[in-house]
Amino acid sequence: MDWTLRPATAEDVPVIEAVALREQLDSRNARPEEFVIAEHNGEVVGFGRLIRHQECWEIACLYVARDLRRLGLGTDLVDALLERMNEDLPAYAVTCLPDFFATLGFAPVKKMPESIRGKYGYCRTTFDDDVIVMCREV
Repeated sequence: MDWTLRPATAEDVPVIEAVALREQLDSRNARPEEFVIAEHNGEVVGFGRLIRHQECWEIACLYVARDLRRLGLGTDLVDALLERMNEDLPAYAVTCLPDFFATLGFAPVKKMPESIRGKYGYCRTTFDDDVIVMCREV
């Protein structure tokens, strides 16, 4: 299966927000410049977000269409997001997919920046899935 990755545009934000609501992803304050979109046959089939915090980066709002999971699209999205990091700061993910993120060099952490601690608290109280915090050092 082929997909194309591209930067998000303002027109993608309503799609991102609708999918995020359905899939229980945190799309608060979504800004198109933070997202990478995956398309197949003109349809959005995945996306991911890179948020710059003062002391770190955050991989967030990662989505892959169910029928495309386990085919490498999630890895492609995270790789594209990591390539956007223009400062040598650690990357964090608040995730319910620790095995996936471990394959990309992320490890579970207990110590985290305050911005990530806030995200962790929000996700734990807002969404149904159990989440953990993982970090990939530079």
